[in-house]
Amino acid sequence: MSDISSVVRALGGYWKNGQGQAPCPICQPEQRPDQNALSFNIKEGKLLLHCFKSGCEFTDLLDVLQFSEPETCENLKPRWCEVGAPSFTASDNVKRARAIWRNARPIKGTLAESYLRNRGITCDLPSSLRFMPNLFHAPSAQHLPAMVANVQPVGGLHRTFLNGQGGRLVCSAKMMLGSCAGGAVRLSDGRDKLVVCEGIETGLSLMSGMLSGSSVVWSCLSTSGMKSLRLPQGFRKLVIATDGDPAGGNAGQVLMRRAMALGWEVSILPAPCGKDWNDVLMLRGGAQ
Repeated sequence: MSDISSVVRALGGYWKNGQGQAPCPICQPEQRPDQNALSFNIKEGKLLLHCFKSGCEFTDLLDVLQFSEPETCENLKPRWCEVGAPSFTASDNVKRARAIWRNARPIKGTLAESYLRNRGITCDLPSSLRFMPNLFHAPSAQHLPAMVANVQPVGGLHRTFLNGQGGRLVCSAKMMLGSCAGGAVRLSDGRDKLVVCEGIETGLSLMSGMLSGSSVVWSCLSTSGMKSLRLPQGFRKLVIATDGDPAGGNAGQVLMRRAMALGWEVSILPAPCGKDWNDVLMLRGGAQ
């Protein structure tokens, strides 16, 4: 069961004689050396987890650590399995996301800010973005630095995992936690119009000298997020900044039709084919 032991050690715990203890990633996010509430046991070829501090549910742990549905231990790395996993609710997942958000620090002066500046972004960074220096990344079973984003009004969390040099991970860099459907990362305040896009970096690029007037900029995080976006009250002009690919264009059209049916004045701002607006900013050498 060396694969399980590597996960336990990645959490800052220990593994001995087929059993392990580690800090619970839900109720012990500080991961101090004296924290070891989460126990690991093997029974009938399956992994059992128990949090002795708060009784955190196994499926909540799955969601926090972004593991897939329970599987057999033969397919473990880095996935986990458990006998009779209880059901979990969306509200539980939001609580886990909120715990991470509360423990995150302001983004200014962090590796997350360096990551964004290295992508040509020069605008002021919003309070909806924070930094976690040591967040568990399930696909690699490592603790890694991450930019975390508050998804409003639904209470979810978006994570962008980084390497130690201020770059984004090549594999499984972006993950969501909790309820994100219909929500957005709110990047700026404004008066004139609402501008929506997919990626956080895309929205910040638009804010780095690529928009005129006073705009509210929201990142929908994905094409599905764009299609399901909850449109706010108080604005009648909507600009949809789409990525330059078929999926992005389709998502923009879906949102446009829905917004127009609600009485919005809508325009599409498509990125060049095969690119997004951060690509455009980078090609320009950053904001001028």
